[in-house]
Amino acid sequence: ANRDDASITDIEDLHRHAIMNKQSTYIDPATGFTVFTELSHLKRGKCCGNMCRHCPYGWSNVRGTSENESNARAISGDRECTGRLVKQILDGTYYDNDEDTNPLATKLESNGAKLNTLNNNPTVTTDTSNSATITRGKGGRAGGTLTSKNVPYTRNGDKGTSQLFTGERRKKDDILFEALGTVDELCSVVGVVYAELKAAEKRASNDNGNTSTKSIYGELPEQLLEVMSRLFDVGSHVAKPVPNIKEMDKSQKGNKGFSSDHTAVLEEWIDAMTEELPELTSFILPTGSVASSNLHVARTVCRRAERRMVPLVQEEETCDPDALSYVNRLSDYLFTAARYVNFCDGSDETQYRKAKSIVQRERITVKLSDK
Repeated sequence: ANRDDASITDIEDLHRHAIMNKQSTYIDPATGFTVFTELSHLKRGKCCGNMCRHCPYGWSNVRGTSENESNARAISGDRECTGRLVKQILDGTYYDNDEDTNPLATKLESNGAKLNTLNNNPTVTTDTSNSATITRGKGGRAGGTLTSKNVPYTRNGDKGTSQLFTGERRKKDDILFEALGTVDELCSVVGVVYAELKAAEKRASNDNGNTSTKSIYGELPEQLLEVMSRLFDVGSHVAKPVPNIKEMDKSQKGNKGFSSDHTAVLEEWIDAMTEELPELTSFILPTGSVASSNLHVARTVCRRAERRMVPLVQEEETCDPDALSYVNRLSDYLFTAARYVNFCDGSDETQYRKAKSIVQRERITVKLSDK
C-alpha cells in the first residue's frame, strides 16, 4: 500500500502523491528506503529532532539548526494545529490553496501577533490601526518581501547545508556539491564564450553590411548551446545520486543514467573541426582572440569538474561513468574549439615547441588561415 506509482520519480511529487493517498510512508525509488510523510510526523505531534526529510515543524528540535532551517506548517507540540492538519489530509484538503495559504501563518495571523519569521514562513504584522498587513515572503515560489513572483532565495541554505534532488540535505562542502558547483561554473564559462561569439558575429555583420544569418563560426555557437544543455543534465544527474549505478547495465539505469550518445556527438564535432584545421604537432599557448582564450579557461575548468566527479564514480559509485566520460571528452572538444575560433577569426596560433638545435622549447607563431 505504501508503494508509489513507478512513473513518479521526483521526491516532492512522491510525497504529495503519498499525502493525497493518506499514506504515512512511501518508498524512495533511488534507495529503496521507507520515508515518513508529513502525515506520520503530524500524528506524532512534535519534531523528533532527527532532521527528517518531510518534517512539518521546520526541524525545530534539531540541534545546531535555527528555526529558519526549512519551511514549517506547524509548531512542534501544538496539538490543536497538528490535529487540524491531520484532518485536512484525511479530508483531502491539505493542499487546497497551498501556494496562497499556510496553516501556520494563518494561525499566527488570526491571533493578531507580531512575530518574527518562523521556519521561513511569512512574518505577519497586525496592529490596532488597521493598517495594511505586511507579509514577508518565505522565498522561492512563495515570493519575496517585495514581490509575489518566484525568487531565487529560500534561506534554507543559510546554515551551510543544501538539498539534493532526492530530498537529502548535505553540507555545502560535500564532494558531491564540489562536483555540482564545478559543472555549474563550467557551464557559465561556456556561456561567456557563446556571448562573445554572438557579439563578434554582430560586429562583423555591422561592419560588412552583411544580412546573412550564417554564422562566421559555423555550427560552433549552436553546439555551445547544446553543450550547456548537456551540462545541465550532468548537474541534474550528479544531484540525484543513484546507489551502485556503476554496476548497472543500460536497461537497469533507465532514465537514472547519462546517455553515452552525447559523448559520441562530441567526437563527431571534434573530428569536423579538426578536418578544417592545420594538423597540430606541438603544444600551443592559450592565446588568440578573447573567445578562444576563454575556451581554454573552460577547458581547464572542465578538467577540474572531471577530477571532482571521479570520487563519485569510483568511490561513492553514485554517478554514471558515462557522465564522467562526457566531461572528459568535453575538455578535448573545448581545446579543439579554441583552435577553431582562432582559425575562423584569422588569428595566429602560438605554438611552443623545441627546435632541433635548442634544448629549451621556444614560441613559434603560426598562421591557421589566410584571413
